[in-house]
Amino acid sequence: MIILSYIFYFIASTFSSLQIRWLTKKKNLKSNEQIHFLFQVIFILFLGSLTFPLFSRFYLTGNYFHLFLLTLISGIFGTGCNLLSIMAQKHLDASVTSIVGNIYTPITIFLSSLFLREGLTNLQVIGTILLLTAIIIVSKKHRTERFTFDKYFLFTVLSGVLLSILLVAERALMKTTGFSAGIIMSWGSQAFFLGLVVLFTKSKKIYTNAEILGTGIVRFLGATSWVILVYVVGNLSLVSSITTFKVIVVFITAAIFLNEREDMPRKIFGSIIAVLGLLLMK
Repeated sequence: MIILSYIFYFIASTFSSLQIRWLTKKKNLKSNEQIHFLFQVIFILFLGSLTFPLFSRFYLTGNYFHLFLLTLISGIFGTGCNLLSIMAQKHLDASVTSIVGNIYTPITIFLSSLFLREGLTNLQVIGTILLLTAIIIVSKKHRTERFTFDKYFLFTVLSGVLLSILLVAERALMKTTGFSAGIIMSWGSQAFFLGLVVLFTKSKKIYTNAEILGTGIVRFLGATSWVILVYVVGNLSLVSSITTFKVIVVFITAAIFLNEREDMPRKIFGSIIAVLGLLLMK
């Protein structure tokens, strides 16, 4: 079951990453023109999560204030993560985004060791250092000075940081009140806050219904594969470290299908360092 869950995750999440990247390049829109689209996609995720009680019992348990706080954190940080991601993805190759975005892995492990009692081993510390080294290697193109980077690179890094907080809050919800209720509360909160952003920015619908539905379904499969994997394995630190091997899959498929082959030797070297780091984060 665990092996099948990992296979499902790698296939679904990789396809989701490439599909969104391809659609972004195809449309060539500004970031603020995609907010409405992002809200619609996340809302489809929420609607899809309403089917989860058919497979896992829905119940509410624990301190209701804590549940509300975790739901609020999921909504705010999930919204920030998604907004920063769409601001950056148009300007970064999918392979670079995949590697840099994996900054969430060591942060998630650290936070889960603090709040979820999932420890950080010495090997994971070494793996974290190697992963950060890989990020520096592949980021040369996006440096504005020796130790500074352009805003799109920084957006991706910050998006990864916010994602780590979202994942820990979402995992805490799942552990407190079960799989179905936890995910419905988390995804519903993200859809709600993105809806507020749409109202505030007055973002309009630009994508076709087919593009919205197709992206929503692909994103739902990718997100569902993640939460199922976390639920089945039962250890957020372990899942976070192993699933970042997706960076290699994205790198290869982006080079083949999106023709993103610029600065290949540096990307290959950075990917190898990242894999060595990820091998230690188990």
